[in-house]
This record gives sequence, C-alpha cells and structure tokens, in this order.
Amino acid sequence: MVKGFLLAVQFFTVLPIRREIEMNQRSVSWMIGLLPMVGAIIGSGSIGLIITAETFSASPLITAFLVWLTFIVLTGGLHLDGWTDVSDAYFSYKDSEKRHEILKDPRVGAFGVLSLIVLLASKFILLLDLAMQGAAGWIWLIWVPVLSRLMIAVLLVKAPLARQDGMAHYLKSYLTRHVLLKAGTVSLVAVIPLLLSPELWPLLVILLAGTTIFTIISVIFFKKAFGGISGDSLGASVEGGELWSLILVWCYLSIVMG
Repeated sequence: MVKGFLLAVQFFTVLPIRREIEMNQRSVSWMIGLLPMVGAIIGSGSIGLIITAETFSASPLITAFLVWLTFIVLTGGLHLDGWTDVSDAYFSYKDSEKRHEILKDPRVGAFGVLSLIVLLASKFILLLDLAMQGAAGWIWLIWVPVLSRLMIAVLLVKAPLARQDGMAHYLKSYLTRHVLLKAGTVSLVAVIPLLLSPELWPLLVILLAGTTIFTIISVIFFKKAFGGISGDSLGASVEGGELWSLILVWCYLSIVMG
C-alpha cells in the first residue's frame, strides 16, 4: 500500500519522491486505488493556500488565481496534455485510425489550444466566483480532485482499451479486481468531514450523481470516438471531471442556495 501511494505521487504529481519503486501487480493496483488520495493532497494544498491568502487579506481574485495555479502546478500539467491531445484528435473529424495518430503526435494543433484556453478560463471563472462566496465554496475544493481521480480507476476497470499498447494498457494489465474497492474506500474517507454537516448532504449527493453520469458518458464517448480509452483519455477525463464538478458546485451555491 505504501509503495502504491508513493508511485501515485510520483506518477501523478510533481512532488519529489526520491525512491525507485518496483512496479508489479500489487503496487500498481494500490497506485490506482489510492489516486483519490492524490486528489485529496491537491485539494488540501489548495485549501492551505486559501487560508494563507486570507491571512494576508488577499482579494478573491488573487485567491482564485493561486488555487487555479495550484491545480496546474501540482500535476505538472500532465492531465492538460491529455485534454489537448484528445481535443485535437476528436475535432479533426477523421476516422479512428487517424485520430490515434493525432494522439501520438507531440505537436499541439489549433483545436487543442482553443480547448485548453476554454478549459482553463472556465475553471478560473468558476473558482473566482466560489472565492467570492467564501468558505461555502472553498470546502468542496478537497473533494473535486478526489472525484475526478476516482474516475481514472473506474475507467480503467470498466472501459475497453483503444489499443493494446500505451499507458492505459500498461496500467490495466496490472490491476486486480479489488482496485475499485480501494479507490471507493479512500474516497469515502475523504468525504467523512462533509458527512458531519447535514446541510452539505444535498450537494454531496448531486456531486456523486453528477460524477456517475459523467463517467458513464465518458465511457460511451471514448468508445465511440476512439474505440476505447488511452492514457490521453484518462488525463482528459480528470480535467473534464474537475470542470464538471466545479460547475455543479457553482450551480448549487449560486442558483439553488441563491
């Protein structure tokens, strides 16, 4: 379990883990199962920045920018790369084979740049609005990255592979049938603080339902557009899942709660 956690941090964040860890069925399975904990680390880092910013009386604009930047820096832009590649491939309107060639191309096309701008701008605007609502909005920043990384485990277990090589194939070949139980348990631990406040339960249910729907749609989309999932698909799902969760939080706090 410890090796799996260290692998997850090494693979999916820029945090320095100066240790060579063997990748085998047990360690990789735990790595995927503990990905929600990586999300919790990113979310906790964001909350820490918020507390620091508010201590120095920073404006909501500065606070939102710091959180926005944290989501990018802590992951090293890893998932953003998947988002741009998938956008380039999908909006090429080519056949499946050509789309996979585009996914492998290290260059970024116009559609990738445009979709990246839309994604980052949307996240920043939503974070800014949440910043202006205070603690009611910030409390969800821990669980948003948790949910998006739980999606990786679900996609690897439930979705077909687009091809028999690449990162997704490599990870899936090591997974055990208990990986979803591990990921679900870690996510449940992350949500316990929210369960202590009954007024937070409605939004929690909405986020769970929304993530479930988003995951199902993602499986259908990647199967239809690419024949299955790849490493880029997983990265795009993380970014899309975070944006979707932020939209749900914003809609609930701004429209439902008024």
